[in-house]
Amino acid sequence: MAYVLFVSEERLKETTAITNNVDVEFLLPYLKIAQRKYIETALGTDLYEALQTKISGGTLSGAYQTLVNDYVSDALCHFAFYEALPYMHYKVMNKAVMLKNSDNATPISREELQDLRHNVLDTAEWFRKRIIDYLRHNNSSLPEYSTSTNEDIHPSKTAYSSAMNTDRRVQGINTRRLSNISLNDFLDADLQY
Repeated sequence: MAYVLFVSEERLKETTAITNNVDVEFLLPYLKIAQRKYIETALGTDLYEALQTKISGGTLSGAYQTLVNDYVSDALCHFAFYEALPYMHYKVMNKAVMLKNSDNATPISREELQDLRHNVLDTAEWFRKRIIDYLRHNNSSLPEYSTSTNEDIHPSKTAYSSAMNTDRRVQGINTRRLSNISLNDFLDADLQY
């Protein structure tokens, strides 16, 4: 089966800050990466492949269509934007990596780019949480959600991947240092102080 994307170029550009003058050929690799890296891991291999089959066959309907149109598309667009952002500033050439330059624009600093990526990732993960919530509440309508086996990717139950560090004084209280814990795990934990 040919590779099937879950969103169109138009949807990607209307949902994110990517302007219409950005070439789709530039965006396509990052869209594919985001779809495999973030969406397949949320759906699991079996549901991911079922969606590809339904989209390519023109049979997407019901809960599957709601999943793609109302949940997957927003998350995928923001994850693709997140993946593409560092490379919008640079051009990889045969002999070097070049900084793109324009006469009427000023590139942002590395720190500003990191802040922007962090904000885009926060939005993407929020939409991924919505996918996971929809799947949990509609798993009987989407049977492939629970059928991945062996080396298949099993659906992730965690939407947030950003690590937290609360090694600060908060109103005079020294809080615990929490490293490499997901936001979902942190919120679900019964913390003792």
